[in-house]
Formats: sequence, structure tokens, C-alpha cells
Amino acid sequence: MTRSAARDSTDVACILLAAGGSRRLGAAKQLVRYRTRPLLAHALAAARGALPQAPLIVVVGSEALRLKLVVRRARCGARNVANPRWREGMATSLRTGLAAVPRTARAALVLLTDQPHVDAAALARLLGAWRRRPGVPAAARYDERVGVPAVLPRRRWSALKELTGDQGARALLRGAPSITLVEMPEAALDIDTPADLLELRAGASGPAAAVSALTQPVAPLV
Repeated sequence: MTRSAARDSTDVACILLAAGGSRRLGAAKQLVRYRTRPLLAHALAAARGALPQAPLIVVVGSEALRLKLVVRRARCGARNVANPRWREGMATSLRTGLAAVPRTARAALVLLTDQPHVDAAALARLLGAWRRRPGVPAAARYDERVGVPAVLPRRRWSALKELTGDQGARALLRGAPSITLVEMPEAALDIDTPADLLELRAGASGPAAAVSALTQPVAPLV
């Protein structure tokens, strides 16, 4: 990696929001298996593929011990940060993640664990668009919506104090005077309900496998 590429990889921190309780799904979505791996592992691989040297922060809350095990097994150099107030909503997790970002980072890439089709290539497109206009946020656009994954410049973080409950990066983006939008159809599917999981798994393994995935545990370390 060249010196310029290394600098570009580290001036953005990555925050993976993984603290939620997945009430609508009925099981921890972060641990649901897709193509043999938990969704959290897929998100970690996408983040590290797009930002090989960047600080990678995983905000955990519900099922924290099991999530930390997944992070440990991924061996991607991620740092777990606990959000003891995760039950209060996504706003607390976003604040927790941003508070852990090194001072040297001028922006944060925010992503979730429940968008399994978002890969390193999709994140690289988003980061490339942000670097052309680094003073303004860059966000994914899909299904006529704007949201995460998104890159939030540091100067926008002060608006976080106004967020409550499940307001997250999307709320910050609504208040931004200008946004760079990146078409990202990969982000359209997010896993919130059993029906979403059926949609994800039906193509490869059929409905029965999708339902059984809700109860598959994370294998222990050996």
C-alpha cells in the first residue's frame, strides 16, 4: 500500500452498529447465519475490505458476549465498544460509536449488520463519492430512500445531541444542507422481520432453512 493509500484508509473510521435487540425478528439478527456465517461477520468483512487499515469500531449491547466472540473469530482488528443504554435506541449507539473514533479521523463510515448484500465494493463506491466532496455527508440511496451506509464528516457530529430514540444517521442526513447520494441497490434488503429473512435465504436454501437460521447458535471457539 502506498503512503497516500494508507492515509486515505485511516482518515475515515468505520462504525458498525450492532447493539440492537432485534425485537421484530424475534432473535439477534447480528447472529443469524447467511452462507454459513453470522450477519455480523459479513458486515465486518465488508468494512475491512473497503477500509483495510481504518479504525473499525463495533458497538455492542444486546447479546454482547456472543457478538464479541464473532468479532474475535473474524480477526479483523475491530474494537468492541459497549453501549449500556442500547435499549434507548439507535441514537445512543451512534453517539457511543462516534465518541470512540480517534481524533485523527475526519469522517466516519456508519453501517449496520442487517444489510447482507452490502459488500466491500458497495462501500468503496460510497467512500469514493465522499472523497470527491469530503465536506458534506455521502449516503446510500435505494428504494427511493436515503440512509445508511453513510459517511458522516466530523463537523456534522455535533447535531447528534438532538437525536433521541431510534433516530440515527438518517436523521442527521435529513438535516444536512447538502448530501452526496450514491445509488446502492445492495442496501435495499435489510433483515428486520422473519419475512425479510425468508427473502434473503429463499434463493439459496429455501424457506425451511431461513426459519431454522433464527435459532442457529454461534459455534464456540476451539
